[in-house]
Amino acid sequence: MFIYVAKGERHDEVKNLEASACCCLRWCSGRFNGCVRGGGANSTAKDGVIINSVMNSTSQASLNYNPFSSTALTGVVGALYEPLFYMNNLKDDPTKLEPLMGKSYTISDDAKTIDVTIRDGEKWSDGEPYTTEDVAYTFNLLNSNKALNTSGFAGSAKVLSDTEVRITLDKPESVNALSYLSGTMIVPKHVWEKIDDPVTYTNKDAVGSGPFTVKGGNFSPTAYTFKKNPYYWDEGKPEIDGVRYVLITGGTQASQNALTAGDVDWMSAIFPNMDDVLSGYPDIKTVDVPSSQMAFMTCSNKELGCSGPTTDPAVRKAIYYALDRNQINKLALNGQYSELAGSLYPYGQFTKYASDDVPDSPIPGKGRTDEAVKILEDAGYTKGDDGIYQKDGVKLSIKVAVMSDVSDWINAINVASQQLAKIGIDLHADQMSSNEWTQAMQQGQFEMSIYGLWVAGAEPWMFYNQFYATASTAAVGKSAWPNYARYSNKTVDDALNVINATTDVATKKSEYEKIQTQVFEDMPYIPILRQSGLSEMWSDKVTGWPTNDNVYANPQTWANPDLGIVLKNLKVKK
Repeated sequence: MFIYVAKGERHDEVKNLEASACCCLRWCSGRFNGCVRGGGANSTAKDGVIINSVMNSTSQASLNYNPFSSTALTGVVGALYEPLFYMNNLKDDPTKLEPLMGKSYTISDDAKTIDVTIRDGEKWSDGEPYTTEDVAYTFNLLNSNKALNTSGFAGSAKVLSDTEVRITLDKPESVNALSYLSGTMIVPKHVWEKIDDPVTYTNKDAVGSGPFTVKGGNFSPTAYTFKKNPYYWDEGKPEIDGVRYVLITGGTQASQNALTAGDVDWMSAIFPNMDDVLSGYPDIKTVDVPSSQMAFMTCSNKELGCSGPTTDPAVRKAIYYALDRNQINKLALNGQYSELAGSLYPYGQFTKYASDDVPDSPIPGKGRTDEAVKILEDAGYTKGDDGIYQKDGVKLSIKVAVMSDVSDWINAINVASQQLAKIGIDLHADQMSSNEWTQAMQQGQFEMSIYGLWVAGAEPWMFYNQFYATASTAAVGKSAWPNYARYSNKTVDDALNVINATTDVATKKSEYEKIQTQVFEDMPYIPILRQSGLSEMWSDKVTGWPTNDNVYANPQTWANPDLGIVLKNLKVKK
């Protein structure tokens, strides 16, 4: 079902929107003007257009506007807080950063020093001056506080002048230097230096430099609103008056209903029979971008405490070869997914360092069952009377952890299960709540799961460093993020270190080939297909959404800080 606003919040919301009483009790894209709804008949309140988007969650929210927290609410990064520069990961060359509060930057030849010039005379959302002291404070705060430092920043920052700051890294980091500039949310020193514990700080009265602010907005566990920041540095933006994030539970059908009813203006989702569903809604525009890479994630590493059949590389490779991806795409994923590489090298962005010499670049769509069977039998597996392969008395029966309300993932597992049964592997879905699933992934309490491995950063280094580096994982029973597969390989770690420490393109390409070759051989994440990042936007009250011809920012509602770039560029229809 679609969750609207909780009791006790409606009167505040009506007051904030200066709306009159209404005879019906539904949200009308956040505006009550006669409660005209259906087919996207969006009206506006006296104080302007409010865009309704969706929370990146299927459970009720807890207030958390801390931009450094892994549980920060959707919109905090991008809408309330901005980095110095913006990196568009969908461009052919993501390394060309776009100025936000940073005007320009220079990275030294040895990739250890970054000099940044900021805009002069701008303000935080509380009206206080935005200064280089704030920039230096933010980076030094992260360096001194590991729990906040999810980017792994290691270095220091100092003020050079009113508009210049120098960031000095502890070691050369040619790739991460760009990520620090485009992924570190700058916070105001005059607020954060007074906080006793910035790790647990929920930042209720958040002061940021983004296009929106919490002042004038509101919060409930099922809906919260940010309003236009009157001090935003980009003159004339945003035009919309605010953004409301609403909770949708009930899976794919509930999301579809919320969109087509006009209760949500912006959503990223794929529905069954998508073209037919949207054919009657000409005001709903769609944008399709390459998104995360769907894979069967395995708890692969015995040395870190993993157990079960998927700790055997032969089992992982057999599953890989047996999958008929064309059939999975057609029967489970509405034909919306695209090919990817066996090494999970992220096609669509980083062609510069891709190696054609690594097998399955890209993966054939048809399954190769003969190859799968050969791998198992060469590894000593034999079929039992029930047709299931076994070794040392242990059957190849594998549970796949999956969130119970993600229907396309469940469908993909079911189709794969039928395919694998033909080669003697028993695969079945283990459905659980989103909280249970998250806990299982983090703690390593699973045999196999299904997941979308996201792509970010200026080079594929960021993707491989997140999901394959030893530093990104932990032993079973301890929290790992995001290398849930518990994968660890010295060849990969060494190559990642070389890539980040050099600016030489030939050296980088050689090291990337080592990584691609090794991870294809080990297969801790079994590639399925690359997800389509399909987003839907109502265009009846605003223009300026990204289009397939002009993806000026990632249009997916969960993408940050891109979501702030999108929202600030919307123009209200007159």
